[in-house]
Amino acid sequence: MNRLKPTVWLWAFVCAASVGTVVAWGLPGLERGDVDPVSAAIGLMGLVVAGWSMWMSWRGLRHQETDAVTMADRLAQAVLRAETEARTQLLGGDGTTINVRFDFRPAAARNASGADVEGRLSEVVNYYRRLRPGRLVITGAPGSGKTVLALELLLALLEERRPEDPVPVRLPLASWDLLSASHLGTGTGPSTGASHNPGAAVQMVRAWVCRHLVDTYRGISPTAAAALMDAGLILPVLDGLDEMDAGDMPGYGSRARQALDVLNAFQRGRAKANLVLTCRSGQYQALKALEVWAQDSARVEIGQISPAQARLFIQQRVGRPARWQCVLDTLDRAPSSPLARALSTPWRLTVAVTVYEQRDLDGAYLHSPRDLIRPELSSDRAVRDHLLKLFLQDATARHSAPRSDTYTPDQVRAWLGVLAAYLNTNAATSRTVAGRALSGTDLVLHELWPVAGSRRPRIAHLALLAGVFLGGAALGMWGFGIELSGGAVLTMAVALSALGLTYAYAWPVPSRLDLGKLRTPQGLRAAAFWLADELMPSAAILFPGWRAAAGTLTVVDPRVLVRVNLTSGLVVGLGAGLVFVLGATEVAAGNAPTTVGIVMGITLAPAAGILGTAGMRYIALLLCTRLGPRALPWRLARFLQWATNAGLLRVAGIAHQFRHRELQDWLADPANRP
Repeated sequence: MNRLKPTVWLWAFVCAASVGTVVAWGLPGLERGDVDPVSAAIGLMGLVVAGWSMWMSWRGLRHQETDAVTMADRLAQAVLRAETEARTQLLGGDGTTINVRFDFRPAAARNASGADVEGRLSEVVNYYRRLRPGRLVITGAPGSGKTVLALELLLALLEERRPEDPVPVRLPLASWDLLSASHLGTGTGPSTGASHNPGAAVQMVRAWVCRHLVDTYRGISPTAAAALMDAGLILPVLDGLDEMDAGDMPGYGSRARQALDVLNAFQRGRAKANLVLTCRSGQYQALKALEVWAQDSARVEIGQISPAQARLFIQQRVGRPARWQCVLDTLDRAPSSPLARALSTPWRLTVAVTVYEQRDLDGAYLHSPRDLIRPELSSDRAVRDHLLKLFLQDATARHSAPRSDTYTPDQVRAWLGVLAAYLNTNAATSRTVAGRALSGTDLVLHELWPVAGSRRPRIAHLALLAGVFLGGAALGMWGFGIELSGGAVLTMAVALSALGLTYAYAWPVPSRLDLGKLRTPQGLRAAAFWLADELMPSAAILFPGWRAAAGTLTVVDPRVLVRVNLTSGLVVGLGAGLVFVLGATEVAAGNAPTTVGIVMGITLAPAAGILGTAGMRYIALLLCTRLGPRALPWRLARFLQWATNAGLLRVAGIAHQFRHRELQDWLADPANRP
């Protein structure tokens, strides 16, 4: 029999002593009939057992958070599920891939060893495993399949993963705020010491990856994320270096150059840390011209699809190859024709097969591949526009709108066009708002408010809160029959001044109380404030990490952060108002100033709870985009999820992105809008 630890005996002694003290002090003073001694004893013992269970659960949670190997296994399963779905979506709902070829493009110096001269998509995992260090840069032309190749590598590594192997996690580089990361304990900026200081670079990458893990995977706390990074159990798969800057020629001051400097200094121990990076060939070549590249890596470049490869893919994907014979003949007979050039990338080839294989309810094909050889499609751009127009129309027709909503192709094009134009403007101008660079690829719900301008949503946010407070105060004072006094006016003026701080708070961040932070003095103080505001009734909403701690990790729905943030603010505000009312009533029930205080408590507290929430900023955005050229649907989050299910968008962490940058560019063009 195992001996109990001293701490267990100590806990048992404290519990027994507490129960004995309560019984000795409380029961003798009660008369018979006031309390049932047996029930009291059972209740007290139940309290002891509950306390013991909470203690053991807390210890188990702490152990699980710091057990990096166990957490890595759970994370690997979550990533495998999410990225398998992403791969299926990128391939148009079919698992057939094009076995693209890639060629090794050595740099002038500092290349990884073990790189073969060429490779294929089907053998990319073996190609990567031979590299020393494990640093791979995947480049290619737009639409060449860089993300698909990175996904094939990621999934193959997960399928063959051993417990001690790192978990490959895909991160969109466009979301990396280098300036913010440089202040997370490093003390240097990305263009100064952090670029060449391995310790500072490790901290920058570590902070960014940890934040991504916590935001994206429900059940991972900052403590667990840090443990995974410190144990070397995360392999960053960095997607989209070319999407960090505006234009096709990033300069020496570009974010992409700064990111490469940080990644070049990113080490694990004495060696360069492993990573996978994707970038368009043109942008990577521009960086190389500045003598900046991913050091100690193997850069490969994906080649174009040959007509023979396109023919093979079509024959493998379609149900009746005879329907495509005219297209196949054109590819064989005229390999330099507009059609052959247009179908020389996996993206367009996948779109073509997806569109022309659609059938109606009676089984008849909706479109004929013969349309692709019409005389008016005399350029590869014309073929592209034709394919994307059909792709959007068919996606809208195939996927019904959720619940009572109805989406027409024109509405979908208009709404997506507004979002695409917003992203392209950000990318082209390197636009910043309140010190933050706006993304050119990511649609994050609580960060989309600049779509309506840099001021209007913030003013609308302030007006909403003022309306909630003033309306509630007026209703409460009318209901209690309170006259408007100088004290009430002063209280309301102070409250409105406090609400005015909302305008200065430009970037509210959805947050929830993290159990891992309770181990630090700062975290304990924060927890005390939350608990004082009656946080416990909303624990089921605010502690998703606790619920998932012993189970399977899940990917956070991008809509959940805003919803939980808004609900949490309301619950906290209502809880604070209730505490205030009860306290005021207990101190001086029936006194007129106390009644005014009660009214102010029940009206001001909910407004204070949602004062700076990202959820209210999101609602302000919806109010500001109801009409005009930037109109968006009222249920924007639901629409983005529908567009993702329809294959027009994809999910990247907590962000939505367009299925392909070419689709984003096409929708952003005013000539292609209804």
